[in-house]
Amino acid sequence: MKRFLIIMFFLIAIYSCKEVFEAPPQSMIQATFLNSETEKTITSKVTALGLGLDSLWAYETSISEIVLPLSAKDTTSYIISFDSQIDTITFLHETFQKYDSMESGFYYEYKLDSIIFSRTRIDSIQITDSLITKTWHENIKLYIRPLPAGSN
Repeated sequence: MKRFLIIMFFLIAIYSCKEVFEAPPQSMIQATFLNSETEKTITSKVTALGLGLDSLWAYETSISEIVLPLSAKDTTSYIISFDSQIDTITFLHETFQKYDSMESGFYYEYKLDSIIFSRTRIDSIQITDSLITKTWHENIKLYIRPLPAGSN
């Protein structure tokens, strides 16, 4: 009986010491693509590569909006191809480290200050909400010039 109680004690101790890990929330910027002439949603074949982020976030995917992470630094840059025409976007932002819980730890939130971009296909960018939190919603609108008639 004593042996049984010792085994039960160790099993309970091992089970109660099991680590519980949840992935921390992630704050990402959400961009909607709009036609610069009609201001209606536009779908484009997009490839997005984060500079210094070691990741390809989209590869020739037909989408009308995209969600992108920001770096812990004060700037984050992307090379984005809209229907094989390349633009660059650099987000200038403030970074705040937030505590979520003991299980998931810390995560970042951002305040978008400004955006620098090339103008190959992008006509303009409007910041709709500068606070980028763990609740994903539209933060910017990218006004894209439509392709000329007859081009793919």
